[in-house]
Amino acid sequence: MEISTSKNLTASESARTAPIPEKTRSSRRKTTQKNHGAYWRLAAALPILGKFTFLALLTLLLVSLVKHSLTSERFKVQNINFVGCKHSSADALERVVRQSVPSNILQIDLKQLRSRLEEEPWIAQAEIRRILPSRLIIYVGERTPSVLLEIQGELMLADKNGILLSRYEQKYGKLDVPVFKGLVGHNVREYRMNQAENSARVGLGMRMIEELDYGSPAFTRNISEVDLADKGNVKILLVDDGAEVSLGDRDFLKRFRTLLSNMAQYQDLKSQYSEIVSIDLRFEGRIIYRPRPGSGLQPEENIQVARP
Repeated sequence: MEISTSKNLTASESARTAPIPEKTRSSRRKTTQKNHGAYWRLAAALPILGKFTFLALLTLLLVSLVKHSLTSERFKVQNINFVGCKHSSADALERVVRQSVPSNILQIDLKQLRSRLEEEPWIAQAEIRRILPSRLIIYVGERTPSVLLEIQGELMLADKNGILLSRYEQKYGKLDVPVFKGLVGHNVREYRMNQAENSARVGLGMRMIEELDYGSPAFTRNISEVDLADKGNVKILLVDDGAEVSLGDRDFLKRFRTLLSNMAQYQDLKSQYSEIVSIDLRFEGRIIYRPRPGSGLQPEENIQVARP
């Protein structure tokens, strides 16, 4: 008879002692790997999130600083200093600046302010520097008075381009130049409304002056007035003489020298006819003199003299 010492296991005990199925272990490994992957992805994302958070906070800080600066009394313009003002008034220019720009120095558009200042008659160019927190330094280049214009019976200073500067006064000193007449406009406002046309006329007169100066500075000192009413014919009046001299629109120096070389002839004609109203030098080979009406010639008759 055999005696067996092992006993039959119950179903539950058999289940507890049975080996773990391979499928269960595989599932657990996948779950563990999945959890580890999520962890590493989160760990990798944390620096990026930190950077975005830092940038957001920095942006918020900068916006707050800019907003504070644009409204702070610390950046309110206190001092405006002008460098280069000789004829223009620094006080008047400062009023222009304060009326044209915001009070906060950081809100000022320097390009726009420069354009506004260069609209002022005397200012040819301006350079502006911001000195924080509250100071502006403005360097100005003024126009040079070059000619005298007669407008509405008054003498006005202008530069070589015909830009009106101001009414001529003794404080500007002696300007030994002829007076330009025959411009467009009965007053300053109308003159400026026709600035392009008047600049062209003044430019023609300046070209004539420059040509004569090239011959001799004494030539222009003999001229008292320049009539620019006819753009095709510059007319001049000599000092202490009433005859209107037509030089045309070219060869000014050559024609003026012809006038000077025939002054003896001119004086003889003045003695003979009492007064010569005009002298025309525009025609090659001859000079045309027109005596005063009533001098013995018919109104339409002129004296033509061959040029040497």
